[in-house]
Amino acid sequence: MNRQHLAAAALLGLTLLTSGCSNVLKPLDYHAEHAYVPVTLDLGPINNRFDEQRHRQMIGVLKDTGAFSMLDGGYSRSGYSLLIREPYDGGPNYLGLLNVFTLFTFPMPYHYKDNLRGQVYKDGELLKTYNYSREGWSALAWYVPLPSVENRRQMLDQLMNEMDKDKVIPYQP
Repeated sequence: MNRQHLAAAALLGLTLLTSGCSNVLKPLDYHAEHAYVPVTLDLGPINNRFDEQRHRQMIGVLKDTGAFSMLDGGYSRSGYSLLIREPYDGGPNYLGLLNVFTLFTFPMPYHYKDNLRGQVYKDGELLKTYNYSREGWSALAWYVPLPSVENRRQMLDQLMNEMDKDKVIPYQP
């Protein structure tokens, strides 16, 4: 019996050490009253599984707003296109690299700057560019949620609100 408790505690400890906090993109506060005409969406290249997961989450929250009657992937020279990028303009994070040696158990402070750029095109011609940025300090540890996920959600929400206000993309009849 004692050996079973020890094995269960070891398994629980291993799970906690390897899992960390979940970084799921929560739904946006924005909800559309009317859907746009069909739009193609380009979120940039997928270089690794983290990019793929981020793209899937962004597509999911954008679809859930009800703003898009049809959201197609890629870039189109005809019709409306929305390009969303997250340009990185910061330098290397040496404090984060040091944290690798502690297996992310020691909360290492770091400075972050998250950016989001949304560009709306009509027939290949740029109509409007939206730029957003969030900057601050956080701690890097496996048990501390990354601020970039919440920042991405806030900036996407702001993008959708401003696109709706500017009426850059027409609504479906």
